Amino acid sequence: MKYTFENKVEFYITNVCNLTCENCNRFNNHRFTGWQRWSDYADTYRRWGEYVNLKNIVILGGEPTLNPTLSEWVVGLNDIFKCNIQILSNGLQLKANPDLYSALANIKSDNGMACGNIEISLHNLDHFDQIRNSVKSFLQPINEEYGTAINVAHKYNSDNHALYAVRDVNNVLVRMHLANSFHDAAVYRNSQGQFALRDSDPIQAHSGCGFAQYKCYHFIRGQLYKCGPVALMPEFDQQHNLAISDQDRLLLNSYQPLTVDDWPGPAVDWLARLDDPIAQCKFCPTITKQNITIYPTVKGSNAS
Repeated sequence: MKYTFENKVEFYITNVCNLTCENCNRFNNHRFTGWQRWSDYADTYRRWGEYVNLKNIVILGGEPTLNPTLSEWVVGLNDIFKCNIQILSNGLQLKANPDLYSALANIKSDNGMACGNIEISLHNLDHFDQIRNSVKSFLQPINEEYGTAINVAHKYNSDNHALYAVRDVNNVLVRMHLANSFHDAAVYRNSQGQFALRDSDPIQAHSGCGFAQYKCYHFIRGQLYKCGPVALMPEFDQQHNLAISDQDRLLLNSYQPLTVDDWPGPAVDWLARLDDPIAQCKFCPTITKQNITIYPTVKGSNAS
């Protein structure tokens, strides 16, 4: 019997981003390079499809539209898991993948309706008109539009932060929500200007963690992780040599993700503990501050 993930499962496909949003919780505001080619992992995810059912997939980064194979990810994941697929984007590079629209339009639910969509995180209110115009030029003729002003919500929204939604004649949906403030991130610069990690009580850090609250499980390079930071901190360390002790570096690299080869044996126990705190939670902050404005600026748009 397959294991079913009732919540969304996130597929992280690139470290590259065109914005520098302070306190990005996947550290993409810094020079964090590398992206994943679909063809390198397609066979692995096909094997995953033999063991798990996914109901909702979110493809993200970084900025996923800067991954040159994004359209292949959309088509490939849909072929395997046949579920709703959402792309989480900042909306500034929607036309970077010429085949993206057709890939989304061809994701069909059981009733034949398109179920591919884009969720745009608006990091700067000044970009609202620019992104809205970009969305309209990306889509086919508009069928429904909600929220033409910044303070208007729409009926497709599942939270209270949506600004805008538009659905075209092919049922492709694009929604926009405001995300102009973040919590503290795990990676920060210490008093010497070096990249470092937090040193928190892991239980307290986990109790206030948004990744834990919203069950943001991450597939990265064909492996399943409890969250994004535990997957990305070792890679960031490889690129930037974090100012941490040898003991902390050992702990950082000791986390074991779930692999497709772990089925069926070790997978059962691993999944049973998926929502528990882990020792690596100490590297994330204990959430004490809210609404830290991120002040995004544009940086280079090419994947590297």
